[in-house]
Amino acid sequence: MLPNFGATVSTQRIPFARRTVQAGLAGLWLSLGAASALGATIRDDQPESSYRNLALRPEYACVGTFVNDWGYTGSATLIAPGWVLTGAHLFTGASAGTFTLNGASYPSSQLVSHPNWRSTDKFAGYDFGLARLATPITSVTPAALYAGSAELGLAGTFVGFGMTGTGLTGYRTLDNQKRAFQNMVDGNFGNPTMVLGSDFDNPHSPADNGFGEPTPLTLEGAVAPGDRGGGVFVTLDGNFYLAGVTSFVAATDGSPNSDYGDFSGFGRVSAVGLWINSVVPEPSSFTLLGLGLGLLAWRSGRRG
Repeated sequence: MLPNFGATVSTQRIPFARRTVQAGLAGLWLSLGAASALGATIRDDQPESSYRNLALRPEYACVGTFVNDWGYTGSATLIAPGWVLTGAHLFTGASAGTFTLNGASYPSSQLVSHPNWRSTDKFAGYDFGLARLATPITSVTPAALYAGSAELGLAGTFVGFGMTGTGLTGYRTLDNQKRAFQNMVDGNFGNPTMVLGSDFDNPHSPADNGFGEPTPLTLEGAVAPGDRGGGVFVTLDGNFYLAGVTSFVAATDGSPNSDYGDFSGFGRVSAVGLWINSVVPEPSSFTLLGLGLGLLAWRSGRRG
């Protein structure tokens, strides 16, 4: 079921205390979003096909769409044969949903939101939801969950479906294509324990830079406003890990339309690892990462 994009995207002013925590974020506006699918805007000087090809890499095959029972459409990531991880906001007012992966649909049998999730404060974090599938998926390898603390300074790969456009136009169209973009995880929103983020650097002007270095990655982008819930992946020593769940898009220009200079925020998976393990009865990917992450983190590449 496709979302209704006729609704006006609403915004909410971020409380003063949060806006003044990090330089350059004064006057930040946050997108609350209409009932829409996670989308990505891309650089205007790079081929759109490159973003679609990145999303088709086998390590991101675990990302699909999730539609709740009243039609809210988002993205989610398979983390165990019978469980997907997404945003808690997808479960608001819902009692069930359907995860679709590679054209096959899997109804949920249980929805579990993080107990600390509060929709009134996106920057508090905890925008995490777990959906148990009625039928386990055995044809796709679940994502390995990142349990370390070295996300800041790594290149993150954001994967999802939905609206797109360029950094010059902001989000414009819906074509239901799966896309991925890459951004340096180089900022936070006053709550680094729970929430990290990236800015959409402008290849034509460093004035749009808000976090870290102003030079964009080759496939830089931003999430579009809406349901969020897609995966943010990091790479350590050639291994791919799910490090975040996209939660919001924000802007300093009063228009969070995912153009150059806007910010993509995500919740840190490692911050809710104990909760995930308490809900998911199957062997968790966190167990596989328990040893050696400290040694891996300092060897990872960083910009700046």
